[in-house]
Amino acid sequence: MANNQSYVYLHKVKPFKDAWRVHVKLLHSWTQNTSFGGETLECVLADETGAKIHASCKRTQMYRLQRNLPVGEWRFIQHFKVSASGGKYRPTPLPYKITFTSDTQITRSVFEDENPYLTLVSYEDIRKEDSDENVLIDIIGEVIDLGGIQTVQVHQKDRKRLHFRLRDTNGLDVACCLWGKYAEQFESIIEDKSDEILICLIRFAKISFYKGDIQITNAFDASDVILNPTMKEAIKFREKLLQNDLPLAIIDKKSDNKAIKQQKTDWDDVQFRSIAEILVAIEVQSCKIICSIEGIDTDWGWFYFGCIGCNKRVTRIRKNDVPQNEKPLWRCEKCHSNVTKVEPKYKLHLNVEDDSGSCKLMMLDTVASTIIGSDAVQLWDGSYDEIEDPEVIPMPLQSLVGKSFCFGISINSGNLDSGSNTFFVSEVWTGDNLHKLESQSEPLSALETNSSTLSTGEVMLLKQNYETSSEGFTTPTVKRKEEDAELKDITSTSKKLCITPVKLEKTKFD
Repeated sequence: MANNQSYVYLHKVKPFKDAWRVHVKLLHSWTQNTSFGGETLECVLADETGAKIHASCKRTQMYRLQRNLPVGEWRFIQHFKVSASGGKYRPTPLPYKITFTSDTQITRSVFEDENPYLTLVSYEDIRKEDSDENVLIDIIGEVIDLGGIQTVQVHQKDRKRLHFRLRDTNGLDVACCLWGKYAEQFESIIEDKSDEILICLIRFAKISFYKGDIQITNAFDASDVILNPTMKEAIKFREKLLQNDLPLAIIDKKSDNKAIKQQKTDWDDVQFRSIAEILVAIEVQSCKIICSIEGIDTDWGWFYFGCIGCNKRVTRIRKNDVPQNEKPLWRCEKCHSNVTKVEPKYKLHLNVEDDSGSCKLMMLDTVASTIIGSDAVQLWDGSYDEIEDPEVIPMPLQSLVGKSFCFGISINSGNLDSGSNTFFVSEVWTGDNLHKLESQSEPLSALETNSSTLSTGEVMLLKQNYETSSEGFTTPTVKRKEEDAELKDITSTSKKLCITPVKLEKTKFD
């Protein structure tokens, strides 16, 4: 390759810093417009190993990205945000996505290949109970039972719909339903009434259910439908289909967005739950869990930079000619200005466990500082450089491992809709008050049989998370839009670590 500067494969990219450099090819892109995110450009990138990652940019960066990152071309990309990938329409199974910013650099590569990096699923795997319905799939098959295109009313608008089935080379088939422009791709084939074998490849397709049956459908505009594809995988599929001589059978024949008033949670009225119970919850709610901290997820780092004026997250403005003794410049969207006065704020991702199971908790600055015993700025070494080894953390954070607490958490729509097992912490109880809470709850064995130690102290109720906290969160509510804005932007931090650093051995949770 022309540029021999080092880069990492996509599975190595984590949220603890921004200064990553990857070598990728753009497989697919589409635009979307949502009420919470506005107009964005969404992409799927692949590296040489075949690993794929979801990427996006806001409207302000859209034209530059479309110009510098054409479909099918390889590029070096560096300096971008990394955050959690969630929701019902995840184009890749990787747990993270990348976001292009004004600092993102895209340079050419001389590397070339024609590999589409398909990840074709088998028809047997689609029917397995452990298949993740939130991750989009690639599927190929012979089109059978092709009906006519219908026009139906959806949210008081006319939309085209097409039903058919896809069949594999073993004779297994699955129902399909395509909408809008994807259905229109079949119009000429239906009009011709051809008896030729029709192969259909649907990339980034959604697994859904219709009348109790599994159904493959397009994921809004994220999908890509290719009729009679010519890549080697499709040619091999057609050849095997002809050998099996399976006949082709063609037959012809508004959401209300209501604002919900945020209400302060009365934790005395909130019930205790086990981790096993919160993982299968079916409604938005607040609850308390008693569990032990088994590890800190260092993929996320342990802090972010916040504006001293408003405490909101800031984004570093990168310059090539900043003097060594000069403070870096940051952009605060809340203050609508560039600032130099920033300080670190806690953002901890904890692996926790009780006798019934395990999950992850996300704890922000106000609550985290109370159980750690010091502010994040006190554990910071003063460096603005990005973290190089995220598994090296300060001793006060390491000392949390093995201790038990009662956490007041919220189960939000993200946990219910996308299956996220990370829950936001709004309150923490410890010491004497933890014993009182335990005696008030139904019998819990988490503290009796768990090997972790119970944290002690005089603290009765740790700092309350007032109606609006410094991190931009309110106490748990029936629905929290601020979680959509801040939690999904659990992006990289930038700083070297500090006081008595300790190397963590990461605990993995499935």
